[in-house]
Amino acid sequence: MSKKLPDWSTYWRRYNDLATLQKKSNDLDETLQGLETEFECKLLSGDHIQIITALEERIEELEKIKQDSANSPYGVQASLFEEEA
Repeated sequence: MSKKLPDWSTYWRRYNDLATLQKKSNDLDETLQGLETEFECKLLSGDHIQIITALEERIEELEKIKQDSANSPYGVQASLFEEEA
């Protein structure tokens, strides 16, 4: 029996390493196959779109955090206190 598919935004939040997520984005076929194995199902094109969109959003989020911490005199700690938009 296949596992229930997760909310993909929540799924990608498990990853905090920008390079890892960029690699997953660059190797989409391998990433999607890995997800099919992990969740024991065949992903449909709608699933692919949701997965890719959430992955891209997570990459953008981490890039923004990295850029903000580089521009901030307080570094990474400053991003902990920023409010969500």
